Amino acid sequence: MNSMLNLSNSSKNLSIFFKSRRNNKLSHRQSSNTPVPNLEQISHLILDQKSPTEAIHTFRWASKLPHFTHSQSTYIALIHKLCTFRHFDTGHQLLDEMPSSIGLPLDDDIFVTIVRGLGRARMIRQVVKVPDLVSRFKVTPTLKIYNSILNVLVKEDIDIARVFYRRKMMGCGVKGDMYTFGILMKGLCLTNRIADGFKLLQTMKNKGVTPNAVVYNTLLHALCKNGKLGIGRARRSLMNEMVDPNSVTFNILITAYCKLENVIQALVMLEKSFDLGFVPDVITVTKVIKVLCDRDHAMEAVEVRERVEKRGGEIDVVAYNTLIKGLCKLKKAKAAVRFLKEMEMKGCLPNADTYNALIFGFCELGLLNSALDMFDEMKMVGIAWNLVTYETLIGGLCSRGRMDDGYKIMEIMVEKGNVLDYVLWNSVVESLARESGWLGKENLCFVDDLLEWILER
Repeated sequence: MNSMLNLSNSSKNLSIFFKSRRNNKLSHRQSSNTPVPNLEQISHLILDQKSPTEAIHTFRWASKLPHFTHSQSTYIALIHKLCTFRHFDTGHQLLDEMPSSIGLPLDDDIFVTIVRGLGRARMIRQVVKVPDLVSRFKVTPTLKIYNSILNVLVKEDIDIARVFYRRKMMGCGVKGDMYTFGILMKGLCLTNRIADGFKLLQTMKNKGVTPNAVVYNTLLHALCKNGKLGIGRARRSLMNEMVDPNSVTFNILITAYCKLENVIQALVMLEKSFDLGFVPDVITVTKVIKVLCDRDHAMEAVEVRERVEKRGGEIDVVAYNTLIKGLCKLKKAKAAVRFLKEMEMKGCLPNADTYNALIFGFCELGLLNSALDMFDEMKMVGIAWNLVTYETLIGGLCSRGRMDDGYKIMEIMVEKGNVLDYVLWNSVVESLARESGWLGKENLCFVDDLLEWILER
């Protein structure tokens, strides 16, 4: 029988066994046509249990299946489950039985599982003692185990991690690798110890370890996050040293320049990323589009979008909305509608923000019928109107003298359970009424009565 059963049939196969167990008919000898679960299925089954007792019970039950022998993978599954419930002592007991049970020495993955379990429980003292636990089984702790410990420690306290590295690793003659230094760099940068990060970079070089893009990106991100991108020498130094910058590198730099509203440098970095064959992620592209639109360069933002998509990059609804808002800000609502249709064709569903931006754009141009068309279209495509929708349209209609239409929208708004607050009411109605010459005493009384009616609703 093929040991690798189709996982899609695993639930069916396992249900046969559990039905037999419930009926007390499961024996050590199964009929020849009963499928036997494989190691992967048993591991998944153990992980699916809701308590440590059930996980152990499942593990022991599997031990009695004909032609089935536990392996490292099923023991790892059980130990992981026990660690989840903080049953570490039971996990240690399993370690004692494993070598004789499976006929193999314990491997790294078993101890890494324990390290991660202790880390999730924040039992740092026990994490540091794992190398001693490994040695108890006549096994030398490997770099993989040390790195897993280091990774837990940097999340808790970088100083503890550094002491562990110096005393437990270097003190025992364990030479760190790229992953080791990457973990330490992450810990230093998370605690804003950027100067120490540069020292660690030099230490790596002195030890003959060439930093990879991940290490450089970590340090570069810390520089940018702390607003130190202006220290051009440090940034240029890192960029010049990098042998293999990647898309993450440019995402970091472009984002940082956008945050500083340095449009030119953001575009320079975007161009460099294109030249090297990289395309920034959708979040970074959206930030570029936003900073351009904020500076009234929406047409340049359109070009950025086209170039990104031409290179296989993604544009999502947030990016489209940002672009549409930028065009409407330049009173190019008619051009912005084109992107609404483009979104629909590409399967990028517009939302309330999309339509609100277009309603605003048409109101600014005085194309109130087009704004009302957008309002109606929202209902037609199943997008709910929100407070911004109502306020934008009511303000646009009233400011252009179409008070009756404004009140109709207001009536719909109230029927839907939305109410303008008093301050906003005064801002939208009184100021706009003043502009339209509608501010007579008699009409102001009507406004007050209408407001009172709205608040009562």
